[in-house]
Amino acid sequence: MKVLLTGFQPFRNESLNPSWEVCKQMEREGLEGCDLVIRDLPVVFGEARERAIQYFGEFLPDLIFHLGEAGGRTHISVERIAINCDDARIPDNAGQKKEAQRLIATGPDGLFATVPVENITEALQKATIPAVVSNSAGTYVCNHVFYGMLHHIWTQKAATRVGFIHLPYLPEQTIDKPQKASMDIHLMVKAVKIAITTCL
Repeated sequence: MKVLLTGFQPFRNESLNPSWEVCKQMEREGLEGCDLVIRDLPVVFGEARERAIQYFGEFLPDLIFHLGEAGGRTHISVERIAINCDDARIPDNAGQKKEAQRLIATGPDGLFATVPVENITEALQKATIPAVVSNSAGTYVCNHVFYGMLHHIWTQKAATRVGFIHLPYLPEQTIDKPQKASMDIHLMVKAVKIAITTCL
């Protein structure tokens, strides 16, 4: 099984993004039973989706997991659905803002993840990892990539399964955010490994 795992570059003046830090740790550790391909994505509307689709074409993975940061969430969020909407008052890393724009004009309003979301969440909870099913991947670049990849796989009629996991802040990101939750990187790496093996 070939697995493509992506994380995002830092954004909003942060020096770290937990999604990319987890990816780098996964690359160092590897995962038995699969051929793991690790790639990063820019926090830029358009470019991030195009690069993700490019990676799909290069590697033709059986499974894709996109990871993203959801700073402030207490639990790992296994996303159920992506929506056809870009809406971001906070600019991306290229300075772009979006206001209630359809991502793909002719695309469905929403597309569901093609990984077993409930099974993954149950497996994480069984491993005593705080995890929930999330019904909102937001309307920022994370959702942009999630919807874009699901739509691409759908139109290509490919068998590749696609999922998205949002991760909390790393502890070092919350030093100046005393009311925000965080999670240790090793626990997040363990969670991503469980998510992948559940799909395998």
